[in-house]
Amino acid sequence: MTFDETKDKALRLLEFRSHSEKELSDKLKRAGAKEFDIEEVLEFCRNYGFVNDRQYALSKARDLKKLKKYGKQRIKSELYSKGIPSEYVEEAVCALGDDEHEELMLLVEKKLRGDFEKKNVDKCIRYFLYRGYNFGDIKSCIENIKEEYFEE
Repeated sequence: MTFDETKDKALRLLEFRSHSEKELSDKLKRAGAKEFDIEEVLEFCRNYGFVNDRQYALSKARDLKKLKKYGKQRIKSELYSKGIPSEYVEEAVCALGDDEHEELMLLVEKKLRGDFEKKNVDKCIRYFLYRGYNFGDIKSCIENIKEEYFEE
């Protein structure tokens, strides 16, 4: 692959969606680009603002929280897997705010739908652990919902 082909490939990839530097680099390597050309193309993309890991982390974290309803741990994991530096990951997760508990309450309540059988509660706990929520928070939400449910 020549430099121009590498640059064209990178711009085509970025046309569809934003990528982290690592993602873009990996895709270009798989396409057969030379290491030197990849570095030059990444530098070009950085200079023109086509690739910005900080912005990517903030945007991706917001999307994962709003669209996929992921918890902070899962969001961190997803961002690390995209090759985002840890300072950007921490900044992105902090920017999400601290309203996770209230959102989790609504999600758990919707998931349980008043069924507090052990099997259903265990399934609910696994579901939210996988999505990156804290075990203590999940248990606390389930207990609060159970109290409200049986008060009525």
